[in-house]
Amino acid sequence: MKAADKLNWWREARFGLFIHWGLYSIPAGIWKGREVPGIGEQILRFAEIPMSEYEKLAAEFNPIKFDADAVVQLAVDAGMKYLVITAKHHDGFALFKSDVDPFNIVDATPFGRDIVQELAAACEAAGIKFCIYYSQRQDWHHPDGSWNEWANQHPVPVDEREVDFNRCMEEKCIPQMKELLTEYGPIGLVWYDTAVDSTPAQSRAFAELVHRRQPGCLVCDRVGNGYGDYAVLGDNEFPYCSRNMDGEVPATMNHSWGYKRTDYNWKSVDQLLYSLIRSASNGCNYLLNIGPKADGTVPSESVERLQAMGRWMRTNGEAIYGAGAAPFPNPFPWGMMTVKDHFLYLIFSKWPGSSFRLQGLKNQVVEATVLAEPGRKVKKEQEWDEGDRVKNSLQLDNLPEHAPDSFFSVVRLELAGIPAAEQELVQAEDGTVSLLTGNAKVHRVNGSRLSVDRKGLPISFHEGSGSLRWKFGMSQSGRYRIDALTNRHWSHEWIAGVQVEITVNGESITAALMPDVVLENIQSKYHPETISHLGTTCFLEPGVYDVEISVTAMPVFEAADPLCEDLEENRTLNLIELRLVPENG
Repeated sequence: MKAADKLNWWREARFGLFIHWGLYSIPAGIWKGREVPGIGEQILRFAEIPMSEYEKLAAEFNPIKFDADAVVQLAVDAGMKYLVITAKHHDGFALFKSDVDPFNIVDATPFGRDIVQELAAACEAAGIKFCIYYSQRQDWHHPDGSWNEWANQHPVPVDEREVDFNRCMEEKCIPQMKELLTEYGPIGLVWYDTAVDSTPAQSRAFAELVHRRQPGCLVCDRVGNGYGDYAVLGDNEFPYCSRNMDGEVPATMNHSWGYKRTDYNWKSVDQLLYSLIRSASNGCNYLLNIGPKADGTVPSESVERLQAMGRWMRTNGEAIYGAGAAPFPNPFPWGMMTVKDHFLYLIFSKWPGSSFRLQGLKNQVVEATVLAEPGRKVKKEQEWDEGDRVKNSLQLDNLPEHAPDSFFSVVRLELAGIPAAEQELVQAEDGTVSLLTGNAKVHRVNGSRLSVDRKGLPISFHEGSGSLRWKFGMSQSGRYRIDALTNRHWSHEWIAGVQVEITVNGESITAALMPDVVLENIQSKYHPETISHLGTTCFLEPGVYDVEISVTAMPVFEAADPLCEDLEENRTLNLIELRLVPENG
């Protein structure tokens, strides 16, 4: 089966349920009366618990309130099309019957039921894809599977023996994967996690095992070394530029993946829907997590949010399922867009009222429909002028005066052809010019590795690596503040001393990036965002202008997390956007 054919169901699905569940739901972030910092499912690591103590949790694990049919129905009602369960997480405990290792839910707990089997059967009955998560490289229970060991984790300290992951792979991981691929029916995808320092041969073995036993099953790229069928972004990380990338956004409803009783950082329904739409508008799936409690029940906060998302999807789901990135290069202050076949979906976060004007669309509009009010007759009027983008516009009238949905409202445009748009970067109506890194032209020097990844973020953007350039149309003259929107990985502290040079039509400006505005990243604590004010510039008249930015000085740092080992790639200015903001007066 061709890879493109295998991905068809996955591209159509767009919305899936992730389930992180295991022994860690018993302590739920508390160990010996002390709250343990970090995500709940990794309490073993963060609290540095000896494995002999952690293993005793299995004798307490008896989730008698777990109902696989109810969990799957919750996913179906939310509009989700596939489900991924943590068959084995980093702690090495399996939620299925395994003849390879007795450290599993059937052999080691009073519960004695195979969760993977029950969910597989429930998914088949409900008609959604059943998928599995398997931590192939990190197994803190096996003495040869751990990359981050601590005192007393195993009876024999790491400095007294030679760790060889091949033993863990041959003794446990490959045999357990064979069990999962042969005993539980068709599997939609295998969600491997954190390749860490896996060799190409090891990654290939994990991927080929899946493709050989179930040719139609997908493998995510966290298997490592380029052997995945599709890309997984970082945890709670989103693409920043409109493009179809065959990616997946794994996301939490609060901060932790596994249940943590003190994590009250619940995202609102509005925030979760925004994330779903943002993912689809970049050709990505949204894999939203729940962490059941130790008794098997799903937290009520998760249930309420999924039910609300399902109500929105029943009205507006056609703008998500099978949809991808719109052809417009500019972001919109009013919302987002998706496309599917000859339909263009306008998804409003700020409802325009009874009239709306869209510039740059190059297709004839056959019909406009408000999805929440399909019987309403929306009036449309179009103008074309190949030489003037402003005149190339669509006017919609007789829209509802107020937003017809509680959250995001959608207008569907049926077009005479595949959606197409002008590609010139232009100034928004509020005067802002948004120069996304994903839309920049990359100019490398000295054989550098400077590039822009699929998310629209630069790689190896530091002193001497080159520059990023944009050309854009300016329709309003005046003085503008130059802002840089950046983010960083959670393991990197903000480091002062990054200096840049910006050239605007021949005028050079030098500046040091400082965290002038620290944004509250509602989606994730993993990728905090910062705005730096870099100076001002003046545009005397409307026209087409050029902007270029390069890094002139950047401090050297060491990544604080073992997962960030490539210092050259991680030593980068994570520039998301260069923004020109009109100054008052």
